[in-house]
Amino acid sequence: MDWQVSSSNNRLSSDLSNSSLPQEAAMASVHRGRSVFFADLHHPGGHCEEIDALFEEIPNDVHRIFLLGDIFHYWINDREFIENRYRDFLSRLKRWADQGVELFFLEGNRDFLASHYFDDQPWIEVLSNPAVIDIGGRSVYIGHGDELCWNDWAYQFYKSLIRSSWMRWAADRLPASLRRGLARKMSQTSAAIVAGKSQETLRIPIRAYEEIIASGIDLIVHGHLHESYQRECRIGEARGTIVSFGWKEGKRNFIHFDG
Repeated sequence: MDWQVSSSNNRLSSDLSNSSLPQEAAMASVHRGRSVFFADLHHPGGHCEEIDALFEEIPNDVHRIFLLGDIFHYWINDREFIENRYRDFLSRLKRWADQGVELFFLEGNRDFLASHYFDDQPWIEVLSNPAVIDIGGRSVYIGHGDELCWNDWAYQFYKSLIRSSWMRWAADRLPASLRRGLARKMSQTSAAIVAGKSQETLRIPIRAYEEIIASGIDLIVHGHLHESYQRECRIGEARGTIVSFGWKEGKRNFIHFDG
């Protein structure tokens, strides 16, 4: 399995290698072919030159595109909001689907409400966060990455509340103008809170990776941290590779590999 990190100014290639799954993760079967992964695009709406340029780097032989959360800077399920901010971006995704590319969406902390929208779109499949997929006979854990921030107890508690079924239900039924204001305020507040946390709190602890690798996972792919790195992990006889991506040196990136 060969993978590459791609952005407008950097490329990195490496070899990966050797299979079961965490009980909380859903399993999806993926056949052979090139897979592309995006995370943390934080699309601001309208036209974004950097994202458009990134899309031009997608290999022509792509078979599947995985959107691993925070694709949108924030999201509400309001027709006018979606039409005004993301019509062109969603149309581009739909064109890929019409051309035979399989599309998958997995929610992040900024755009978890988009799962409701995509549930009603027949051209894209919504995956649970996290999910485990089979690519080329290897078990690959995919997640946004925030679920692995075990040191941030306050965030994990907040996440359990804000993403609860009753909060999702309420978020789709408040007046649209109120939802837009709340979404903007939550986005600003989130950035301020993160800025005030220590790196120790924000990082993913090695024990989170080890627990997943020990369960039989060969490769962990995630975003959320706005960091790009590859690490090897060994726990007992189990060995696996960790790939974090989404941003590098202040620029968005994506990864792709043939499995």
